Amino acid sequence: MTMPSKQCLSTALSLFFAACLLSISLPSFADNETSPEQTEKSGAFEWQIVLDLALVYDPKIITGIEQEKPWHYMKPGLLVDLSYKGFFLQSNQRRTNLALGGIEFGYHIQEKEDWQLDILIKSYMEGFDSESLIEYGSGDDALKGLSKRDSIVGVALRYSYYTDDALLTLDIASAQAGDDENGNHVQGFIFDSFYSYLIQHRNWDIYVGGGFTYYSQNIMDYYIGVSSIEANENRTEFTADEGYRTQLELYAQHPISESWSFNTGVTHSYFSSNVKDSPLVDTNQVTQVMVGVLYVF
Repeated sequence: MTMPSKQCLSTALSLFFAACLLSISLPSFADNETSPEQTEKSGAFEWQIVLDLALVYDPKIITGIEQEKPWHYMKPGLLVDLSYKGFFLQSNQRRTNLALGGIEFGYHIQEKEDWQLDILIKSYMEGFDSESLIEYGSGDDALKGLSKRDSIVGVALRYSYYTDDALLTLDIASAQAGDDENGNHVQGFIFDSFYSYLIQHRNWDIYVGGGFTYYSQNIMDYYIGVSSIEANENRTEFTADEGYRTQLELYAQHPISESWSFNTGVTHSYFSSNVKDSPLVDTNQVTQVMVGVLYVF
């Protein structure tokens, strides 16, 4: 996975902090019945750190990216959750893996009993570097000559609706990518939604979920388009259209001890059929499988 470019990250952070300042300066929409206890609780510093040790079968839609070595399946990570006075850094622990769910940094604009409104920054699409993939054995010659794709970072307004057993999130994001072959910064629009329902069976927490994501044309073209300088005899020049992705997911956790728990999950992703028109795309649907353990500090 590649890191976002400095320009991309700088732009996204600027948009995020501008939105935070705006939301803080605006009059509160909360009613006057909010109790002091609720205000104190929401402003308290809270944290949780979880060590995630997982093996992940993680195929990509991009042709030439393969998991061939044993260490390609190892996806260790730290799930860090922090919150203080409305600001938060969080991992999505209702999803199958850190690499699949991502880390989010944001600010709570509004919090109610069963819904909330946030402004946040997160990565919506994983980038790739063809030269590094080839060098370390997880990419083949089909990737030669491709420019680096940075991760797609978005500043989003998120609406969340939750009950005791379910969570629905809706993101509207201004997405920032890297530069194209002409040095122009790429930005676009992403709409991302996900619904997760908790089923508790004995000592198992089972999450059944589904999602839909829309990517604007600029974002899709940056990721799976082929520029004139990348084209060769086996890879024709290509301009991508807008696209979407749907997901179905099953994720489960089971406690082993007070600090350790077992987790496993399956996520099936289906992209719009037009992505297969790109010479970079091998398939428009992939199934990710993970199994691992979590340690709570």
